[in-house]
Amino acid sequence: MKQLTQTLLLVSVLATGACSAFAQSSSGMDEGHSSHEGFGPSFAVVNDLEHLQRLYDLSGRESEMREIYHDVLLKTQVPAVRQYVYEALARNLLRPANVDQAITTIRTSLDEDLGTLAKRPSAP
Repeated sequence: MKQLTQTLLLVSVLATGACSAFAQSSSGMDEGHSSHEGFGPSFAVVNDLEHLQRLYDLSGRESEMREIYHDVLLKTQVPAVRQYVYEALARNLLRPANVDQAITTIRTSLDEDLGTLAKRPSAP
């Protein structure tokens, strides 16, 4: 029961972080491009990934999404998309209760986010 509570808490934190990170980094990032439902290409990618995840979940093949998430990480450097993918990958890894892999995935995301943050000029 304790592990289930911890897992649910982690998933909740990840979902909250994904929503806020996506909202912050997608505003203005995709300006000037055609968009899916007016939110930009980043939203369209995340939307497609969510639909794919649901389909793979329904078919009992959720572990196959890991390859897709890794493929997306290789194809994009957009921070909002990468943040979403890291968190979705961690959630996907938690399903078989592989917490160690999920932790490693989130730590990789954290390292990348810190590197991105370090490249930005500091606020006065």
